[in-house]
Amino acid sequence: MKVITIGGQKGGTGKTTIAAELTVNLSKNGSVLFVDTDPQASSTDFCNSRRDELPDIGFTAIQLQEKAVLTEVAKLKEHYDYVVIDAGGYDTASQRYALSISDIYLSVFKPESLALWTLENVEKIIEEMSLANPSLKAYSLLNLGWPSGSDNEESAEILRESELISLLPCVIQRRKAFCDATGRGLSVTERIPKDSKAVAEIEELLNSLKGEL
Repeated sequence: MKVITIGGQKGGTGKTTIAAELTVNLSKNGSVLFVDTDPQASSTDFCNSRRDELPDIGFTAIQLQEKAVLTEVAKLKEHYDYVVIDAGGYDTASQRYALSISDIYLSVFKPESLALWTLENVEKIIEEMSLANPSLKAYSLLNLGWPSGSDNEESAEILRESELISLLPCVIQRRKAFCDATGRGLSVTERIPKDSKAVAEIEELLNSLKGEL
């Protein structure tokens, strides 16, 4: 059983899309509890859209806030192979409670200055939460990458400098397929017509985490 929190310190980096993609694809090989702690409730919107598309969404979805994230996940996690927590993009009590019980923290960044400037704040949170949860492993992911130019690699170089967070060796590009799939409550691996490049990127993300899941 693994608890994975997807979060960060900047809104608009596509955390919910990544959390939804992980949830749907992990549910193909095990039972998943999907926890929405973000006040914007984007993950809950995703799940509601999914219910309109499919007779069975394939996982259990709940909303929790603040200390209930710790207490309820602690009670429920043994019934699932995976718990995926969408913690939103700000330093909230809910995100900190999630990190206190997580095995993996995946912080999502866009390859742009405003997002990368939050790296130091993310490191501070990880450093503080590691005191309560020494087994916590932190990873960063570049999402909404540019199709050309040097911004992706330059951003990756900045993230690689972190001594607390390991950069995953994949970039999720800006693709209409992700927007379309998430809006319909689907993973890009389920969307028809398939975008082979988008599917390959999600498969690469899953493979890069395979040793931890």
